[in-house]
Amino acid sequence: MSSKGIEFLLRKPDEIVTENHVVDFLNTHFKELEDLEQLDSTLTLVEAKQQNLAQKLSTMKAETSKTLNSSLGHLKVTEAQLENLQATRLELEDALTEHQISIGSKKNENASIESAVVSKELVDDLIILQKNVENLLRAKQYLNVLVIADELSNDQILKNLDGFIRKNLDALWEDMKSRLSKKFQQTLDSLGWPTPLKIPLPNEMQEKKLAFTKAFCELLLLQNPTGVEDRLVEDTEKIITKEHNEELVPLFPIQLMAEPLITRFRYHFDTKRPTNRIDKPEWYFTHLLTALHEHSPFLTEEIQVIIDEAGFEKYNAKDDFIRCLLTAVTRKLNQSVNALVNSPQNFSHTVFETLQFDQVIRTVHLYLPPGKKQWNGCVEVFTGRKEIFKAWLKIEKEFAEVRYNEIMHSEDAWEIESEDIVDDDLQPTKSASKIMDLLELVTSMFLYIKYERRYKLLPMFHNRIRFMVDIQAEILDAYEKRIESAVKAFENLSYTIVRAVPNAATADGKSVTGIDGLKRLCRWLSSAGYVSRTIREWGEDPFFLELWHDVNVRAAMNTSSTPLPSPTNSEKSVSEESSGTGLLKNDQQELVDDGTIFDDAADTYDDLCDRIQILMVKIVSKEFINGLKAYSKKNNWSRAEVNNYESSETPLNRQSHLRAEISLESSASKNISTNNTTNSAASTSDETPANTTIIEISSELYTPLSQLTHVLTFLSNSLPSRIFNHVYKEISKDIEDYLWERVLMKSQFSEMGGWQFEVDMEKGLFMVGKRIRDACILLTLSSSSSDALVDPDKSKKPKTISQVISFLSDTELKSNTGVRILEQLGVFHLNVKEAKEVIGRRIDCWN
Repeated sequence: MSSKGIEFLLRKPDEIVTENHVVDFLNTHFKELEDLEQLDSTLTLVEAKQQNLAQKLSTMKAETSKTLNSSLGHLKVTEAQLENLQATRLELEDALTEHQISIGSKKNENASIESAVVSKELVDDLIILQKNVENLLRAKQYLNVLVIADELSNDQILKNLDGFIRKNLDALWEDMKSRLSKKFQQTLDSLGWPTPLKIPLPNEMQEKKLAFTKAFCELLLLQNPTGVEDRLVEDTEKIITKEHNEELVPLFPIQLMAEPLITRFRYHFDTKRPTNRIDKPEWYFTHLLTALHEHSPFLTEEIQVIIDEAGFEKYNAKDDFIRCLLTAVTRKLNQSVNALVNSPQNFSHTVFETLQFDQVIRTVHLYLPPGKKQWNGCVEVFTGRKEIFKAWLKIEKEFAEVRYNEIMHSEDAWEIESEDIVDDDLQPTKSASKIMDLLELVTSMFLYIKYERRYKLLPMFHNRIRFMVDIQAEILDAYEKRIESAVKAFENLSYTIVRAVPNAATADGKSVTGIDGLKRLCRWLSSAGYVSRTIREWGEDPFFLELWHDVNVRAAMNTSSTPLPSPTNSEKSVSEESSGTGLLKNDQQELVDDGTIFDDAADTYDDLCDRIQILMVKIVSKEFINGLKAYSKKNNWSRAEVNNYESSETPLNRQSHLRAEISLESSASKNISTNNTTNSAASTSDETPANTTIIEISSELYTPLSQLTHVLTFLSNSLPSRIFNHVYKEISKDIEDYLWERVLMKSQFSEMGGWQFEVDMEKGLFMVGKRIRDACILLTLSSSSSDALVDPDKSKKPKTISQVISFLSDTELKSNTGVRILEQLGVFHLNVKEAKEVIGRRIDCWN
């Protein structure tokens, strides 16, 4: 383009010429008044022409910019080449001058010919160089034109023109959207929307359905208005495959379909209608779920097909419809937050109803926002804002604390909830049962709601763990400390009273001794054991296993710190963690993965149960041993006769009878009664020959045995068999140790005294220990030769107690001979040394 042409383009438009052009245009198209009827068509043509010009302008600008950049680069290269050529030309001119001088000095013909050839080559080179220079000059002129064009493209006038065109395009787009929306709305009205439509549609509605489908597709074009099918699919794929989990924009037709339902929702629940109640959030949740249920068939079977055919295959019609409706719910919840914070009961109720609503949307309708992989739910209105979540958590915690205090201050807190005995199962107290209910249930004014589900429905881990740590773990810890403090006070008071006044009968003394004291310990033991068993069962629940797994995964990811302890651990276990002795050390992480979230709390309660059982054993043993003081001071064990007793049994022919006696294990049963002493005596009398005088138990044992039987009967009826057996064994061990040290090893026995001690043990104490039973066999060995004892090594000849001690004391016998002699006597739990000590308590052992 010449410079004159460029100057012509840069001139300002002539207003007179423009006006004349407009007048000529109007005169041409509107010669008469009737021609105004063609105004719309003419306007359409003008707008189309305008759009065409705008497209050409955009295309020219793009091409001009591209050409300019290319030409500028080419210009720089050409200028560099030109400079090189000019330098070469100067060098050639100098060389030519020198060559001409040299030619003039040459005289021969050959030199003249060579000079002519060189001169011709130089002339040819000069011609080529001249042409290159001319080309470069022309290119430079063209590049100057491109620079001017680039400057013109940045001119303010063209910017205003671009803004004007864009404004008109936006107005045209809005006009098209309005027109197509009205058309689509008309088709919706013809179908009777938002009245639920039955699928399949009846035949008389097929024509309306076709119009609806056409209007739906036309409206979809506004969101992807390319007009080319392959480009439409390509752009749709780009939208669907967006990175960063970006949510897709709602489809216009779906928005229009949701509008009447949203309007109806707001009419009922955003205005002053009776249905708008802050204490009834379930009303609007139910309203929306009902509408969704009614319209789901039409959305999934009809609308989804239209969307797929339009190129939006990755859109789900039902999900998009739900997303539009949820805007009304979140708006309602956001409006209610401030009022709910000031009404704890309604706040808690609303959050729970929101969680249930989210769960239905998530599980029943399988909702996910289009383009996203996760939905946090409408409850994010409360959990997504830190201050609101803290307010809700505070409300739940305060309620739990109030309910906990009510339980612990009730008069029947430590009463057994049910008297129905289930073997091997602790009977929970009312406080333990209610505490566990509190951990499962959150009580409101009107209904009980599962507490576990209250935070189980929360989608975010940090929300769940806050509930776990701030409420459940604290209640478990508080209840454990409450029982522990009661046990500690009981322990201190009982030992203080026993040390001060061993047989105290004061009110305080009765509360920590005897049946009254054991009853309190049994209640605490039942409470702690029930809690431990229950939370261990909870720990195996999939929800708590998943929560514990998440805790450890997040701890493992943070390699700079030690793994997280169990949220339910006690202060003791926390200190062990910090000192490197807890379960959650770095080198024991595998053990944590195999555990549960309640392991630490359950272990703490189990330790408390062990402590209570030890205290039970101490109390029973101490009281019984105190009652044995008179028995331990008895000094007539060495008398010659006992009630004219005539022995008709020897140790050997009594072995079958002794093996049938009540052993330690069989006596530790739940059939112990207060009549054991009488029954035992009667049983013995049945087996005793008629000419034998029955030996009664020592009178010093009557009172302590009666008390012990009463205590053991109470424990057997109050504790599971496994716990009672353990307690009974420990009590028996303490009693056996006392009798061994304070009676057996400190007294001298005659044969009759040995029989009296054996009767006391057999009839009175149910043969409490195997060592005592064996000692009774040795103490009742005959002092005469009337009883036959077989020599295990050599001859068969009668042996007396002195002969047995001689055998045991013989250093020349084999090492196992003494053991064989004891086994023949029925002694299996004493070694030779202990047997010699027992026999040595007989005054006639060396006779």
